Amino acid sequence: MPSLLLLQIFNLCIGGGSYLMIASAAGVWSQGAWREWEVGAAMFTANLTYMSTVGFFGRLADSWGRTRMAIVGAGVVGLGAVVGLVPSPLAAAVATVLAFLGCAMFFPGNAGLFSDAKGPETGAAVPLHVKVSRYNLGWSLGNVLGFGGAFLLAGSPPWWPFAAALGLSLVPMVALARWWSLPPRPPSPEGDRAPHAALPLLTRMGRLALALYALIGMAVISLLETCITRTPGITDAHRLATATLAAYAVGYVLMFALLGQWSGWVLRPLRLLALQGFLPVAVLVLLLQASAPTVIGMAVVGLLLGFTYGAIYTGSIYYSLRLPHGAARAASLHETFLGLGSTIGPVVAMGALAWWATTGHLALVGLGLYIAAMAVVVFAWQASQLPAILRKLP
Repeated sequence: MPSLLLLQIFNLCIGGGSYLMIASAAGVWSQGAWREWEVGAAMFTANLTYMSTVGFFGRLADSWGRTRMAIVGAGVVGLGAVVGLVPSPLAAAVATVLAFLGCAMFFPGNAGLFSDAKGPETGAAVPLHVKVSRYNLGWSLGNVLGFGGAFLLAGSPPWWPFAAALGLSLVPMVALARWWSLPPRPPSPEGDRAPHAALPLLTRMGRLALALYALIGMAVISLLETCITRTPGITDAHRLATATLAAYAVGYVLMFALLGQWSGWVLRPLRLLALQGFLPVAVLVLLLQASAPTVIGMAVVGLLLGFTYGAIYTGSIYYSLRLPHGAARAASLHETFLGLGSTIGPVVAMGALAWWATTGHLALVGLGLYIAAMAVVVFAWQASQLPAILRKLP
């Protein structure tokens, strides 16, 4: 059985490689003068691919093999990186679709391996909130690597980031080969893996909150650079955008680390909701500097958005994995909701910002108001679910 550390490294490699490709593709599209609808269409196609396949691959991983699915997924991400070596916006779009398809295979399989893993020294069970943190820290540190790499490689030949992504995808492909035939080894349904009356409601609230927040996150990832480019007097839009996205990743890394060390949020939904209070502050900071964005100011926006995403994502995947059997399928359902929001997000944001452009006002103001509107929806959904949940908790 691969160790938790190895599984984290594999998550880091695939998360880093795929997000390096996404951030780099955004730069290629911007340099190719793609319009909002073209960028939105590319991201819509990639996210639709992820959303429509991840559930199937999760079920397949539980039956065919979690390790096998992770290896194949890493290979598809690598194939996307090869396509991205072709210097054209269309090739970058195809590479992004393949990266999302590979992630739809890899992450449910690797999540199942995380669910089954035990402590490295004693073989004792590891608390679920710690496993979830380790899983999240793996892929999220990979995102920091991906966005940070895009920031550092801004201005370099466009094929460099895709070559780096190819190298990262090869790591789990090679290292996991020795466990190709490993069967599922789910833990016993006791302790923090035991059933609870509030679990179905907590899982539903967490998954849909994640889908709704993805309307914000994917809009920022896919359209931020375009909005900055349309701000008068800005000449370094790619650098500003990648700084924001790197800080965004740092924000949820820090939140994942906190929630792995502190178990006081488990079965305490009000505490997890309170940790999402950074979202309105992010909107305020973005609006205050919309006319003259700076690297530091945009990084603060990204950090605050990342804090919120970390809290919402953790709630969704923790309660999805709470019952030990069918972990890969449970993780894939969590990812399906993420994919749903991520698929719709660029389209909704594209429409909102295309309309906003007709008003003649600053594009970043429009993005800030869009985030504010979606934030109201996110909080309203969770507030509507809390009364029923709290009645089932001690």
